[in-house]
Amino acid sequence: MSTDLHIELADGTRIGYAEVGNPDGPPVVYLHGNPGSRLEVDVATSRRAAEQLGIRLLAPDRPGIGLSSFHSFSLREYPQLIGRFADALGLERFAVIGVSGGGKYACACAWGLPDRVSQVALVSSTCSPDLPGAKATWNKEDRLLNPLADRAPWLVRMVFAKFARDARRDAESLLSMLDKLGPTDREILGRDEFRQALSRSVAEAFRRGGRGVTHDYTLEARSWNVPLDQIQVPIQIWHGEDDRLVSPQASRILATALPGATTHFEPEAGHLMIADHASDILQSVL
Repeated sequence: MSTDLHIELADGTRIGYAEVGNPDGPPVVYLHGNPGSRLEVDVATSRRAAEQLGIRLLAPDRPGIGLSSFHSFSLREYPQLIGRFADALGLERFAVIGVSGGGKYACACAWGLPDRVSQVALVSSTCSPDLPGAKATWNKEDRLLNPLADRAPWLVRMVFAKFARDARRDAESLLSMLDKLGPTDREILGRDEFRQALSRSVAEAFRRGGRGVTHDYTLEARSWNVPLDQIQVPIQIWHGEDDRLVSPQASRILATALPGATTHFEPEAGHLMIADHASDILQSVL
């Protein structure tokens, strides 16, 4: 297990990443949530599932997050970065998992790298705000933060600068953002190992300040501008019916927009469903 790896691309772009599981196994690229980082893959159940299934699980930090250098990019440009990341690691074909806010990047990769991405799993994913009914799935915080992230990202960056300072003092304090969790998620977050690992991942998102996280939220607030109906890569959609952070309706809307998507809605699961379903989710993209 290596969680502090990095590569330098030819143009000087630095990509930090974590790698767990079997280095000779089938590669799966894990795209973290927001705020999150490569350390999300070290949340014990994901790591153990990768080891048990013999998967090579790779989790890159997005630009400006964790160990990755910042540069501005659009969602349609992100597959190029993942393609170069895969080239540097010698990966020809690979599966992709996108968790929560990482779902949009997974969809972009399925569209932009159709000859290289073999399967996609979307876990507790958001959906593009321009899809019919999408904005009605936003919770109170989304309705406040998303318009700001779209129109005044500099203001959101100021807020996240405070988060970055708080993270340096007390990583677990950042989990206060998860105060709307349902009973299953609260039980998962009550597990010491999971809570500590998640705290480290969220704190790592702010290692370089709030710039990378702010850009993530700006892309979340805007239309994905990815032609979802053109995606031919098989997609598995996983969502907990008791998700209080991202409504399961977001995944239903996404499923309607994605041709041939297979859905898995778990009645007792919440937003942190990968904690208890990592093995099933990873198995679904093999």
